[in-house]
Amino acid sequence: MNWQPAPGEETLARFPASFATGTAASVDGRRSFRDRRRNDIESDLTGWPEGSTFAVRRLPGRIGVHARTAVSGVFAVAWGILSDLLGGSTINPEPGRGKLEERENEVEDFPVMWADAGDIARTLPWQLDPSRRPQGYVTEIVLTTRRLLVVGADTALWETQREKVLDAAAKPFSIGRRDFRVTFRDGSWARLTTTASSHTTELVGLLTGSHRRLSDSELSTAQRERLSSYTASLPEGATRPVITRLPSGLVRVESTTPGRGRGAVSESRGLVMDETGQDATPAPGDIEPSKA
Repeated sequence: MNWQPAPGEETLARFPASFATGTAASVDGRRSFRDRRRNDIESDLTGWPEGSTFAVRRLPGRIGVHARTAVSGVFAVAWGILSDLLGGSTINPEPGRGKLEERENEVEDFPVMWADAGDIARTLPWQLDPSRRPQGYVTEIVLTTRRLLVVGADTALWETQREKVLDAAAKPFSIGRRDFRVTFRDGSWARLTTTASSHTTELVGLLTGSHRRLSDSELSTAQRERLSSYTASLPEGATRPVITRLPSGLVRVESTTPGRGRGAVSESRGLVMDETGQDATPAPGDIEPSKA
């Protein structure tokens, strides 16, 4: 049965998500699991299938990453090698990555779980690890008005009460700026990633309060009129519009239309409007990560 929220509980966001993966040449394609003293804890994670042993690549291995992935030809490879020689490369092997924030956690190591025994982050399910789960298996992160959950194969694998989430933050040093960190009130944290930077921006915003779901009654008269017109234009089978107050104060309205025919994908459509119900341009950080 498809997972559904409990009676009286509302789903605010539901996106595919998994543990993040290193992108710097030293940790490209890798991830580690640490306690708060940076000891490896993989062997202590109860019930987890065996995974690959984590190790930071030495210079020859980093050169190999640059040689395989640099898209700008021999000059990018040479610059990556030079940077490594000068103290550790942060050259991006793929486009769309933001600024390095934590060399110790993004170049010299890449922990996706930071937790001591008994900490909340240590209870996250192994299915979030792409290297352990079956091929084609998808995990989703679900945020409701009450809980944060991990769902896999339409079954809840893990959950915690929203009050136990202390903070969430986007981590720009990631492919497509899709990584984010969830920090729990006990001090433990996990680094996860979604399939789109807009998903990360929205999820982090909903967790921190910069984005907020609205009801029809919270809209201005002009906005309600625009919403009514938008809803009337939706094709049959479209989902109920989701209304979100963005950090800039603008309002986004979005609906999803199921794809038709075998293999067709769902299509999202929507609009962003100002207080008068007129089309508006989202500000940085409203829908995509801020470049600041």
